[in-house]
Amino acid sequence: MQTDMTGKVALVTGGAGGIGEFICECLAKVGSTVVMLDVDGNKAEQTLGRLRERLGEVAQRIEFSLGDLNDLQATDQLAQDLVKRHGTIDVLINNACINPLGPLDEAGIEEFERTQRINSHSGFVLARAIVPSMKKKGAGWIVNIASITFNGGWGDFVPYVHSKGAIVGMTRSMARELGPFNIRVNSVSPGAIPTELERQVWAHKLEEYTQFILNHQSLKRRIEPQEIAQTVHYLCCEASSGITGQNLSVDGGWWMH
Repeated sequence: MQTDMTGKVALVTGGAGGIGEFICECLAKVGSTVVMLDVDGNKAEQTLGRLRERLGEVAQRIEFSLGDLNDLQATDQLAQDLVKRHGTIDVLINNACINPLGPLDEAGIEEFERTQRINSHSGFVLARAIVPSMKKKGAGWIVNIASITFNGGWGDFVPYVHSKGAIVGMTRSMARELGPFNIRVNSVSPGAIPTELERQVWAHKLEEYTQFILNHQSLKRRIEPQEIAQTVHYLCCEASSGITGQNLSVDGGWWMH
């Protein structure tokens, strides 16, 4: 199986977070130069510290770039700067997200718009800036992180679920348009993954939430961030050379379709 990614440059948004950290680790281990993009420099330094402990010299392949995806114009400029610095971005992983929780009639308009900018609009902006370099090279890989909440529809998550639905639609449209240029675009829909974001959102009833997850999954264990990272890696290497325009659920058999 062709899984090596030596010589590839990968940009991972939300790279300092729970899933992002393991995507960065996974791609670095198979040879990629990884740009960890995150809005939180302090958290990124902590993440890089853990990666150095686990990876040793391999962690030198990971660099940090500070960026706020809520500012779309700055995000566009940052992407152009990264392409100039590295010559190309071969792999784009749109992973960053926020997850406001609450009833529809209490959701603020700005909160809704901010969720769309960070979770989905930024992926469009980054792809628009990076795709020309992929076309020039004759190959590229884009993986967008969606969510099974779009598949099943969850209440009290309207801004978040809206953004994830947009990601799936964007994935399919990009895949159709970019396939002739040998650029593959897919999305991954994680189930309920134990991350710091999950702990923050569900702190008020974490034990009850965990049992709810296990009741609904076919696999009676938590799905770990590393398993999402491995799926992302698969979609970015030649082992998945015939796959584009797909949304892969990694959810322990919660949502079957």
